[in-house]
Amino acid sequence: MLLFAVTLAVAVVGLLGMRANQRALDDFEASVVPEIARVLGLSEKVAQVAAVASGMADTDSPELLRSDTLLLQSLLGDIRQLSSPLPGHPDREFATAGELGGIDLDLTRLMTLASQHQALQESLAQQRRQLDNAGDEIFLRRNVITRDTPTLLNLWVVLSTASVADSDAALGSAESDSEALWLQVRGRGESARQPQLAAVLDRLSNSPDSVFARRRELNTNEKDIDYLVLLMRAHADQLEVRAGRYVRELREVAAERRELVNRAVASGESGLLLLAIGGVVLALLGVVYVERVLRQMQSMTGVMTRLASGDTAQAIPATERKDEIGELARACQVFRDNLLDKQRLSQGLDAQRRLLESVFQSMTDGLSVHDADGHLVAWNPTFAQLLDFPGGFLRPGLSLANLHNGVPYATRWRAVARETATRTRDRRIRVATSAELQLSGDRILEFHCQGMPDGGWVAVCRDLTARRAVEADLRQAQKMEVLGQLTGGVAHDFNNFLMAILGNLELLQAGLANQSDNQALAERARRAADRASQLTRRLLAFARRQPLLPESVAVDDMLAEMMDLVEYCVGDTIEVRLCPALGRPVVEADRGQLENTVFNLVLNSAAAMPDGGSLTLSAECVEQPERLPGVARGVVLRVADSGTGIPPALLGKVTEPFFTTKPPGEGSGLGLSIVYGFVRQSGGDLQIHSTLGQGSTVELWLPATRRGEPGVTPAAVAIAREPLAPRMLTTTALLVEDDPEVCETTRAMLASLGATCHAVATAEAAMQWLAAHDLPGLVLSDISLGHGEDGIALAKRIRVRWPHQLVVLTSGLPLESHLMHPDWVAGQGFIAKPFTLPALAGVLS
Repeated sequence: MLLFAVTLAVAVVGLLGMRANQRALDDFEASVVPEIARVLGLSEKVAQVAAVASGMADTDSPELLRSDTLLLQSLLGDIRQLSSPLPGHPDREFATAGELGGIDLDLTRLMTLASQHQALQESLAQQRRQLDNAGDEIFLRRNVITRDTPTLLNLWVVLSTASVADSDAALGSAESDSEALWLQVRGRGESARQPQLAAVLDRLSNSPDSVFARRRELNTNEKDIDYLVLLMRAHADQLEVRAGRYVRELREVAAERRELVNRAVASGESGLLLLAIGGVVLALLGVVYVERVLRQMQSMTGVMTRLASGDTAQAIPATERKDEIGELARACQVFRDNLLDKQRLSQGLDAQRRLLESVFQSMTDGLSVHDADGHLVAWNPTFAQLLDFPGGFLRPGLSLANLHNGVPYATRWRAVARETATRTRDRRIRVATSAELQLSGDRILEFHCQGMPDGGWVAVCRDLTARRAVEADLRQAQKMEVLGQLTGGVAHDFNNFLMAILGNLELLQAGLANQSDNQALAERARRAADRASQLTRRLLAFARRQPLLPESVAVDDMLAEMMDLVEYCVGDTIEVRLCPALGRPVVEADRGQLENTVFNLVLNSAAAMPDGGSLTLSAECVEQPERLPGVARGVVLRVADSGTGIPPALLGKVTEPFFTTKPPGEGSGLGLSIVYGFVRQSGGDLQIHSTLGQGSTVELWLPATRRGEPGVTPAAVAIAREPLAPRMLTTTALLVEDDPEVCETTRAMLASLGATCHAVATAEAAMQWLAAHDLPGLVLSDISLGHGEDGIALAKRIRVRWPHQLVVLTSGLPLESHLMHPDWVAGQGFIAKPFTLPALAGVLS
């Protein structure tokens, strides 16, 4: 009620104040506003008079001049009417009679001068046209006029200049030049040569209405017009000054009226302000009263609004209150807790769904889900890719039979577990632990099934092709490693036997110099031992332990040199072709082993063509070969035949040791194994392409080298060369050898060379002998001494105790097999078994 009373008082006071203000405004409007409107109208009319008067001087059209005159007369009439005193205010008059009369007089004179200005401009324009016509004639006849009447030409130029001169000085100078030029024209008789041109120029320069006279009159007229315009502007400025003075008088009257209005308004404002302050005080008291009850309610309303929009971060206020507001707050708290639990559950389910979907889609294994009846429920993209299903084939509800029918043709199932996926009489599905599906192209897929509680099952499909290939390579590598160890051990022991055989044969040959028959027998035995040594090297090549002598080999030249022998080996029924090499292929390899490899492949191809055919040899350079990772440039040597070919099931086994398709007794099965071992030892690779009934192609991939570069490896450097003429420097030697026969043979060979040899069987015995005797010129020790001892460790012990003692090691295995020994040092002397007398003499020298 108090607020209503204050509001009613404010309305009453405001109504009374507005009525007082309305009366003051009506008085102000009746006394001051008309005067202001009249002054504004006068200022506008005076400004228009000045603008029109300024433009009349430049008006060329009679119609425009007449229109401007009528407009000025209308403006002057309006100014006189506005200058009269206001009705009821005879004391307020805007005195403008003098200025208006001056403007009338100046306007009359301006109209007269403007008419004259227009007539003079027209006359001068006609003279200019005459000068232009004369100028056209001069231009057309410029050569004649320039030659005969040059003064008339200059006179035309002076007249043209005078027609546009805007000062008396320039006009007088042009008139003087004209008179001087006319004297020259008459004196030269040029007027007789061009009478028409002379007559036109004479009329324009010497007649009373000449160009000079018209231009002088026009300049004078323009000056008079400018002067009248200045007078009219001065009268207009005086009118503006009087208008400004009158406006200041009206401003003072308006200020008095405004003061009266302000006092009336201030009185009303004071009353309203007092009432407003009282209303504000009452309102504040009401706010304080209501705030005590509704503040917590408003806070809870905001929290509930945010909860409704999903914002659960806000705490519920006033839960500790004991009244109805507290009960409402506690109810809101329960709602918030329920919403938080729901959000956490929803977020967890959503995250789990996204995780499961991501795993399902990104699995590298195929996954399919089937219901209890065997119908397809879900699958991932990998499942369709592994089984090569066409697009759109898989769909929810697809039966197990239709799914099996969609598997590509020429596939074969192989059960790994006892049970397979099948349908029983009670329509329940029993699933196997795993099964394999062999597709075309040697692809193998493994299916692992797991039942679900609802009676369906989940099948996981995994591609085993790469794993099976790796397992096959591992088995092959293990097999080769075992056979390599076996053949390496056999070759080592066999070299010891050959050492005794060859050494004794060489010693025997020296004693049979005069017995030709016995000498021939010994030579035949030595040749057999040499062939046995070659067999040992082949076994080492198979075990990848054969010391190679790499060199730069031009493959195309090598094949060309082998053609005669190849044609002889394969027979007349087989046509041998040598394709031109591409890129001049050069490899770094042991030439003898490479030739043996080619002969081996040629003989295999000939065996595959019993009824004849064609054999093609070719070589080319390949940039960035795929078969040789990390090699920038490679060479591929191909041996292709048109024989029976190799069955696909046997293609992966042909390089296995002792594998052969020939009848028993006709093949050892080591041919391609030795080829494979040599190629791998040379840093290359072997690849075989074959089609049953159409032939086979064997490709040797080797790293390429530039033609002419040396191709010597450290292994080749380390192998002792037989000197042509050895010179004995060592007279005493200590031999460390555990094999009695080899020991005796080596002692005999050293003795035949004139060296005194002492022999021991173990490393400890060697160290004791060296400590008890003078140091020999040479210590020759076998590397494999038995009982866990080796010559490399013995050489290290000797270097530590006697740094200057010469030690040379020997072994039935090649040097490469010992380089990785931790005690091996660079520059260590070495000679391979079986060695000959010249090689041993080279060591002694």
